[in-house]
Amino acid sequence: MGERRDVADGFRRTRAGIELRLPRLEAALLIELVGQIESLLEPPPVEDPLEALVGLRDTAPPPPDDPAIARLLPDPYPDDPMASGDFRRRRTDDLLARKRDAARRVLSAVPAPGRALLLDEEAAQDWLTTLNDLRLVLGTRLGLTDDDSTAELEHLDPDDSRRPLVAVYAFLTELLDDLTRALG
Repeated sequence: MGERRDVADGFRRTRAGIELRLPRLEAALLIELVGQIESLLEPPPVEDPLEALVGLRDTAPPPPDDPAIARLLPDPYPDDPMASGDFRRRRTDDLLARKRDAARRVLSAVPAPGRALLLDEEAAQDWLTTLNDLRLVLGTRLGLTDDDSTAELEHLDPDDSRRPLVAVYAFLTELLDDLTRALG
């Protein structure tokens, strides 16, 4: 789907731990993408001040309208609307907050070009969560539903308007693969 980055770039295991290096353009792209997903992960508004203070909703928020957010928050009980509603009431805000917090930590840690970031296990989990969330959002926007639809991206016409998004998707896939291998 794209050209392979320099092997010195990306995630790799070193004696000191998992290291990340990014070229200037990729660091800037990652900062932009993580900033966008952070804003996408805002929880639905809470009308009741007591509910906001306690952190538990009295009523369930509706399922997300945005298919990308719905992809990040899959319905655990698709055949049981009552259980799904109860799950959203109790868990949506917490799930979004954890994803948003991980994105914020990643955003604050993106290394400057030419610099290395050394990750501990907790930071590596933040990066895994955020990179995976970015891929899921972008994959949803690209209409990816299975391996066949993903494979079709390799054969897009040169003038297809999705080509830049496909290149970003390939970059995120490669970063996530690098990190997974470094953790393994």
